Amino acid sequence: MANFANVVGKWGKQVILGVVGVGLAVCMTSGTTQAQSKFNVFGGYSYGTNNIEYGCECDPGLHGYAGSFTYNLAPHIGLEGAFTGHNGTNTIYNEPVSANNYQDTQTAKQGLYTYTFGPRFSLPEGNFSLFSHFLVGGTHLSETLTYICTPPTGSEDTCTGDTNNVYGSGFAFKTGAGVDWNHGGWGIRILEVDYIHSDLYAKATETQSSTTYTPTSFDISGNSFELATGVTFNFGGSR
Repeated sequence: MANFANVVGKWGKQVILGVVGVGLAVCMTSGTTQAQSKFNVFGGYSYGTNNIEYGCECDPGLHGYAGSFTYNLAPHIGLEGAFTGHNGTNTIYNEPVSANNYQDTQTAKQGLYTYTFGPRFSLPEGNFSLFSHFLVGGTHLSETLTYICTPPTGSEDTCTGDTNNVYGSGFAFKTGAGVDWNHGGWGIRILEVDYIHSDLYAKATETQSSTTYTPTSFDISGNSFELATGVTFNFGGSR
């Protein structure tokens, strides 16, 4: 595996530095902070990018869902478990058939899931709570790339479609920050922004003209971003 600086890339390093700054501010700032609930549960909508592709450099945006559970050990420090799932089908390329042109259509059906665990740092301030986290865990990718080819109308030519099925699991590192608005036992996660790096061991199976070829195995990695919003629930007393 490449060294850490090469793995996370330019944007990843900038995000991590920003999150480190938020974490330091959270840990060093006190004084007017408010009480922190012992438990925090979040559930909501997530939008994520995915550039962990095989044969498709399309980096499509995917809709999904996010959830997390946090046990706060102290007013500023907790342990968080998080899960996100993103899936959908995107049309990567589509050229309509005409008298002189083939119809070429490529679609990508994708599913990307992460499940991570680690420390979370928070700063309650009035009805708001700023937080950052550093999480590690696993990720799973499934992807079906489909290429459909149709000859021009009236043409005696033929062309071959192609399907690639890719699936794999591996390691995920996730870091990010966000802000919650709290009202007693419930609240709203205004925004959470996360950067995720994934390293997977994957397999791909290609099917062409009803012939399925021997699966190939390979390592694959990528970086992605997630934006999440939703509802939080706070309970268990205060710290």
